[in-house]
Amino acid sequence: MRAERKALREAIRADLPAAHFGLGIVIAASVIVGLLVGPVAGVLVAGALAVLFLVALAVMFVRGVRGLDAGRRAYVFTFGWANWV
Repeated sequence: MRAERKALREAIRADLPAAHFGLGIVIAASVIVGLLVGPVAGVLVAGALAVLFLVALAVMFVRGVRGLDAGRRAYVFTFGWANWV
């Protein structure tokens, strides 16, 4: 069971390069939505993920994680989904 859990953790792990790619996708999507639908819609797309990042950062502070490590963990949580794109 321990080996299965370790394999699952490795399979779903996200890292900084994937998070950078996710941020790039969000920026591109915000610009495209802003051009096609309107500037307000583009800001809503970017704003939704900015709010998610701030909530994740607040959770890190509540858990006792401080400094750059808290920012990195919140960043990877928010944008690390690009690992599976």
